[in-house]
Amino acid sequence: MGFIIFLWYILYFVQLLLGYGTAYRLTRAGGDNGVALFGWMIVTALVALIPGAGIWMWYKYRLHT
Repeated sequence: MGFIIFLWYILYFVQLLLGYGTAYRLTRAGGDNGVALFGWMIVTALVALIPGAGIWMWYKYRLHT
């Protein structure tokens, strides 16, 4: 059980790091706005709580300009 929790934490932090780049890309696409970046950071942080969903979101928006 401890290994699964450890693995979930590692995956969560990886998704948070990928989420920062995704939030920045989505903010730049809609205009450079600090409030929009904060909103996208909240969205990506919440998505990162679900294992795999943050990586899916990063993959979907990685070429978004």
